[in-house]
Amino acid sequence: MEIVASNAYLAVFGAGTVIGATSTYFLLKFLKKPPNEVWKPGMEERFEFDDPRDEYRLIMGVRNDLKMQKGKVAAQCGHAAVAAYAKALNHCPKTLKKWLRYGGTKIAVRIDSEQELLDLDKKARKMNVLSSIIRDAGQTQVAPGTRTVIAIGPAPKSVLDEISGHLKLY
Repeated sequence: MEIVASNAYLAVFGAGTVIGATSTYFLLKFLKKPPNEVWKPGMEERFEFDDPRDEYRLIMGVRNDLKMQKGKVAAQCGHAAVAAYAKALNHCPKTLKKWLRYGGTKIAVRIDSEQELLDLDKKARKMNVLSSIIRDAGQTQVAPGTRTVIAIGPAPKSVLDEISGHLKLY
């Protein structure tokens, strides 16, 4: 009786495996969505820009005086990039689309103090450029509510250079 029972389980397992594999094959074969643009021989993946001087970018100013560790800086810059994306999506979707067409370039620069961060925010607003100031929750390295990073843009490089062109790379 035990041999018959184990053979029955083996038969059910084998049938289930065959049915599962067959249905997966047909689902993948027939439900695959066609791509929007078909790749043709000779096509290359590249970006062509109207004017390289006006490449759209996002500047992230990181406060150097806080002496945050690398991982903390990376997390704060991530928050800044997401905040800038969300703000651009709501306020200027055409600018967001241009920035993404240019590869979503992000540049991190050093800021020496909170006052410099606030001055950059004021200058960006005066020039009608989006800016987002990131405040830390204060659970690890800095006090709660500390302004850590400012995201300026996305905007054309020529405009961003007027706001933050004097700053050094982080």
